[in-house]
Amino acid sequence: MSRPSPPAKATKVPPPLLDLVLQARADTSRRELDLELFEGQPGVSRTVGVTVGYLDCSGDLGVGDREYNAFGAWMQEAGKTLPGQGWWSAFLQRFDSDERQVLRAFVAIAAEFRSLSPAALASLTWQYGGSPPDPAAPRTLAATSRAILDVLLEMRRVGRILMYIGEARVERMAAYIDGYRLCLSLAGLKDEEYLRFGRWLQDTGRVVPGRTWEDAFLQAASGDHEAAIHRLLDCAAEFRALPATP
Repeated sequence: MSRPSPPAKATKVPPPLLDLVLQARADTSRRELDLELFEGQPGVSRTVGVTVGYLDCSGDLGVGDREYNAFGAWMQEAGKTLPGQGWWSAFLQRFDSDERQVLRAFVAIAAEFRSLSPAALASLTWQYGGSPPDPAAPRTLAATSRAILDVLLEMRRVGRILMYIGEARVERMAAYIDGYRLCLSLAGLKDEEYLRFGRWLQDTGRVVPGRTWEDAFLQAASGDHEAAIHRLLDCAAEFRALPATP
């Protein structure tokens, strides 16, 4: 029942994260990107979670995202963020915590970065090391991939949630999972085990049908976000330990 499938080989390279960010600017109706939050119901924490999950998956697939690393370095060199400061923190301060403005600014700055000429990119200091990203450089997929439950079990083993998602909040964790699974999907991989895990949570009464694990576990943890996340990780371990059915 819960035994994971053999590691699968991705069939295509997922697009760079900035492709999705800029696509969200023109098409906020694509709900599977979870970037409709740029318009309507803003959510900076969820957006950060999606991006971090997507980038982690890209790394696990072996392709990484040098462009997004360069984007972060450029924001610092251009004075848009301070050293060691995430874009969300800088923009929340700049826009007095207006999340909609923060997300619009993030997309606009991503477009500004994409508009830089090769000469402008080459002239940057690149304090993080290396050379500017080459869009034409080949991106090679790893031989195998990881399912999201593999990642959750690693989080549980390491025990440092902040190292993965930056802030121990259930919406950030849920968004991280969304971002990771989106990347898998765009790489041609189906993570059916996670769907079975979701059904198991309902079948065992841990999550009532129609509710999310975030709501159910946060209520069970009396509002303690970190405890709710650990409850999810413990459930993932319990699910993986179940004997496989014929």
